[in-house]
Amino acid sequence: MRPEQGTCRLSGSLVAYAGVTDPGRVRRSNEDSLLLLPEAGMFAVADGLGGLGAGDIASSTALAHLRDLCATRPVDEGNGEAVCRLGTMIAAVNHHTYEQRLALGNNMATTLALVQFGAGSVLAAHVGDSRIYRWHGREVTRITSDHSLVNELYEQGVLTASQARQSPQRHVITRAIGAQPSVLPAIETIPVVPGDGLLLCTDGLTGMVTDEELATCFRTGPTDSGRLVERLVALANEAGGHDNITVLVVTIGN
Repeated sequence: MRPEQGTCRLSGSLVAYAGVTDPGRVRRSNEDSLLLLPEAGMFAVADGLGGLGAGDIASSTALAHLRDLCATRPVDEGNGEAVCRLGTMIAAVNHHTYEQRLALGNNMATTLALVQFGAGSVLAAHVGDSRIYRWHGREVTRITSDHSLVNELYEQGVLTASQARQSPQRHVITRAIGAQPSVLPAIETIPVVPGDGLLLCTDGLTGMVTDEELATCFRTGPTDSGRLVERLVALANEAGGHDNITVLVVTIGN
């Protein structure tokens, strides 16, 4: 599938964006979804939990409701108000997805990772193990911390990084959109300047490609956003493509 890409002006900067979702090389269906909503400064990815059933419905339901909510978002608000509003939006997305779960009788849920450009700030939020990275110059930083059992054990010192990566429990997440009537997202402000970039991705990428390999790709790979997301998907598929892969890149220009 070819990437969806374009440019827009957000927070006074020219922003280039591109996103693509791919089923990978093992699974027949694709339970990932992505949202490119430049007019609202919103970019998001979601990964339906395949083990629960109807993962594709969960991810698409969540992002469709997020799109609807963005249509009513005020364009001018301070950072404090923006954080509060984003938290309220995610709560509404969770409630809507949970209600759909009950109505359909499906045990469905999804991860969510998003960035929201506002007046002078960029907010990052996530629920689950879909990730957000920022690269600045030659430095690549993971913004998010997985809401997963293995990550909790790693942070407690029970598992090493290598053990966490190989653990058979690495796909067990501790928070998800639609799993419960309420959910606690992680939200933070990301400092960005011209030349920076943001990567949003599902674990179909990070399960196949290490953070070090991602950093190398950012430093030496294509500078065009569309070609970069294609290269990242190719890396995941070359490593086995065991899961659905969704990649979304946003780069900040002048």
